[in-house]
Amino acid sequence: MREHFFKKGYETGIILIIITLLVMLIPATPNVMKVAGVWPSPGIVYKGDNGIALTFNVELGDDSVLWLLEELNKEGITKATFFLDPAWIDRQKDVVKEIKLAGYDIGIYDLHPTRYDTLEEKDIAKHLVDLRTFFSEHDLEAGYYRTKDELLPPSVIKIMAKHDFIVVGHQLNGKDLSAKKNNTLKGAVVELEVPNKLEDMKSSWKEWSSVLNDRGNNSYVTLLELLASSDSKIRLLD
Repeated sequence: MREHFFKKGYETGIILIIITLLVMLIPATPNVMKVAGVWPSPGIVYKGDNGIALTFNVELGDDSVLWLLEELNKEGITKATFFLDPAWIDRQKDVVKEIKLAGYDIGIYDLHPTRYDTLEEKDIAKHLVDLRTFFSEHDLEAGYYRTKDELLPPSVIKIMAKHDFIVVGHQLNGKDLSAKKNNTLKGAVVELEVPNKLEDMKSSWKEWSSVLNDRGNNSYVTLLELLASSDSKIRLLD
């Protein structure tokens, strides 16, 4: 009886060791890739099939951003992504805290993408690590990346994918909404520039919301929800 007990315990221990080793061999999944289909290939995300992903670019302003946060709260819009210029974060730390308290997702807004033209891969990788460290020091988790005006070269986007950044473009922007062009909101990533002046913010939001309020059954979703809910549209790279 005693021999049988020890034999059984020995066998159980071997099985547990084997299971532990197998688990250790399974590659870890980055945080931004926990949802299936988020990153089928390096590229720029601009559209999904369902929902609307609101995104805001912030490089200037304080009162305008605070007003926008209040307006989003009044309208019950709890899902959006704020792309923040690192220099603005240093200047407006109190406003940054309000964005974080509101629970919105955070992305990096790069105003100077041409810097990558002269950098080697190791230097680009170091810059990305430094950026993520900077955001972490401000208690911000930034998994998204967007550039101002210019598209990044495919080679740079591939490096960003290695560092678990999702590069985000848009299907519609503020000019499209103001001109009431291309009113197909379903599945769209909407990119909106937050003005510096409060008056401009109020007038811009009035124009944008007049179109957004006519969204039918399309609810606001996070970027990850947009990506995970459908066969998302990504400008794929070769």
